[in-house]
Amino acid sequence: MKYILTITILLLILLQTDGYAQKKLPMSQYMHNQFAINPAFAGSRETMTMFAGYRKQWINVPNSPYAHFLSAHAPLKNDNIALGFTLFNEKFAIAQNTGFSAAYTYRIRMENNSRLAFSINAGFVSSKSGWDDIMLLEPGDDAFGENETQIDPQAGFGVAWYNSRFFAGFSVSDLFYKSAFEKESPFFEPSKTDFLITAGYLFAPEQAVSFQPSALLRFNSEESTILDLSASIIIHKLVWTGLTYRTNQEWIAHLGWQVSPQFRVAYSYDYPTGDLGFLNNGSHEVSIQFDFGYKIQTVSPKFF
Repeated sequence: MKYILTITILLLILLQTDGYAQKKLPMSQYMHNQFAINPAFAGSRETMTMFAGYRKQWINVPNSPYAHFLSAHAPLKNDNIALGFTLFNEKFAIAQNTGFSAAYTYRIRMENNSRLAFSINAGFVSSKSGWDDIMLLEPGDDAFGENETQIDPQAGFGVAWYNSRFFAGFSVSDLFYKSAFEKESPFFEPSKTDFLITAGYLFAPEQAVSFQPSALLRFNSEESTILDLSASIIIHKLVWTGLTYRTNQEWIAHLGWQVSPQFRVAYSYDYPTGDLGFLNNGSHEVSIQFDFGYKIQTVSPKFF
């Protein structure tokens, strides 16, 4: 049997090495939407917040991956408790994942107006493999079988400590592991789990120009460890721009505009510089964020 799998193989190789899938590493703008990677940040903006994003991966590659992301979270009337949800849809190669998870967060007041938060989240991921999308040189060859759809559970947890100037957190986005394109049920396997550690600090928030360094470490004992080092400059609390270096040889440029105290739009561009960089023209990502009012006054809009 002869068949064309050039594009599919390329995408799957990049998927395994670049961590594209939502359960591996979410959108590039996580430093300004910490809830995307850690449910313990639910309620951290002290109001109901909605975040929506779209990502298009590897621009010049035919049928390249894309993803949609939507989240919302808010503290309750008893602001020691916060709730949130995440909804995503991603398509890469012949696979499509659609998922939903809900988070419950308990927050403890600490000194300096900071919060220590603990959270659990649970939901599901629906995975579809579209074998019909593979182009065969011998029509009628059904060696790959029929299209497959499977719904699997998802569960994770997080711990966070933050106030209006700093944040730090530890999280596991999914405790269950499942190999790509396998029919087996997901299972608990700590050695295959991604552990995420993040931190950042906002310097001089009361000045015309503020500076916020941040970092994200993704550790998996069976895969390569990936570290993101980011630096953002915020001008007059209206415009922010930044740069991220990811240790898998990728650079990410960020640009955002605080249209109003409640509404923000942002754009980022990922550019790979490693061995596979010549195969694509990078990735684009856009997002919007809206805060439905304010419960408390802060020295500046929160940028995470």
